[in-house]
Amino acid sequence: MEYEDKIYKKSSLEDNDSISVYNGWGAQQNYKIFEVLHHFLNEIKPKQILEIGTSIGGLTTYIDYVCKKLNLDTKFISYDILEYNWYQDMRNNGIDVRVENVFYDDYKDVKQEVIDFIRNDGTTLILCDGGNKIGEFNLLSDFMKSGDFIMAHDYAENDITFKNDIYMKIWNWHEISDKDIESACVRNNLRTYNKDIFDKVVWVCKIKD
Repeated sequence: MEYEDKIYKKSSLEDNDSISVYNGWGAQQNYKIFEVLHHFLNEIKPKQILEIGTSIGGLTTYIDYVCKKLNLDTKFISYDILEYNWYQDMRNNGIDVRVENVFYDDYKDVKQEVIDFIRNDGTTLILCDGGNKIGEFNLLSDFMKSGDFIMAHDYAENDITFKNDIYMKIWNWHEISDKDIESACVRNNLRTYNKDIFDKVVWVCKIKD
């Protein structure tokens, strides 16, 4: 199924404006993420998606939209630690938004229901886009099954790459680098997936072998 382009606004890096808008849904993302995720979800057809960081809700709503458009049999849960007025509208539209801090002991442990969700049968996709992407990635990756994927936003492989190739060109925010997740990738046998594609939208994507 071809990608449906409904991008109404692109983030303006000159103004430090992170918001891109797809079909009326604002997301703090580079606008190219919409097409990238559409093709990615169609490719991997996840049975579960766990999102950390609902925020303004546009990316969450978009993911739900794509899963339905592609007729994917996907269970999708999004967590945030703050309740916003628009979350109830999202819930009314069938999106499972939960307001709860599921992490304990400075990201050394996480609620059992999150672990169980990741370990359900079928491919799980984990999206780390909350307030501590490094902690989220390093902890949640410990519970992945073979064939699962984990991604984290605001990524550049290092500070030099961010300053030379990303800042004011692709994205102005940098919260996670390769050195931050190196141990978790080795420990959990994670390898990089489609780096060229995901670098353009400042997400890191790893698959567990």
